[in-house]
Amino acid sequence: MSSSKTFFISGGNKGIGFALVKDLSENESNIVIASARNPEAATELKNLAKKKENVHIVKLDVTSKESTIEAAAQVSKLVGKIDVLIANAGFADAFGSVLDTKEETWVQHWQTNVLGAVFLYQAFYQLVERGDAKQIVFVSSALGSTGGYIGLSVSAYGQSKAALNYTVKEISVELADKGFTVVAVHPGQVSTDTGKRGNETLIAESPYLKEMIEKYSITPEFSATALLAILNKLSPSDNGKFLSYDGSEIPW
Repeated sequence: MSSSKTFFISGGNKGIGFALVKDLSENESNIVIASARNPEAATELKNLAKKKENVHIVKLDVTSKESTIEAAAQVSKLVGKIDVLIANAGFADAFGSVLDTKEETWVQHWQTNVLGAVFLYQAFYQLVERGDAKQIVFVSSALGSTGGYIGLSVSAYGQSKAALNYTVKEISVELADKGFTVVAVHPGQVSTDTGKRGNETLIAESPYLKEMIEKYSITPEFSATALLAILNKLSPSDNGKFLSYDGSEIPW
């Protein structure tokens, strides 16, 4: 980023989240706070924090409202404000039809991808309100777009991201006159551990998707760099948009 800001990134211990932390911490004037559900096991993130004085780790389980409140209290003592809140923590493990998807799968996706994002927003709102940038970025997925539905059966995952998108749009309207910029972003088809498992499942069920999946797959590092390029250009005029990592708009 071109100017110093204070960032909070949920799920900053792996995948896209960790790539974002690494990139943002390169600017030594930035303060980067990353969450992990189990900080002691977040080896790479801990090692980075040892090397970078501007990286801090906070324990957070986004499925627990109490945990998000405790995390916000820790952050408040540490920095007192957040310029950019990145709700990145997510869950993806639903690659079957609606008919065959089990109850626990629906619940897990809603707890993390919908309620987890809501709890995070509620707990961190005042910290962002005290920030200068007042930006809230929700990491969503094009698979949650009903206007751009591509016909893949991702049941609970797609539904949870669609519900997240609705919430993002609603928040953007609620905060429009308060100087906030609230957006949803599609990070691309990223080759995280979860993404790789999902791709393998999709290819096994629909072999014709193999070429497309391989063609459009990107690394977490590529995705993070692309997303930060978008963040660098964010302004209040972008409030309420659903943006792809390539900068294009996605239909809700």
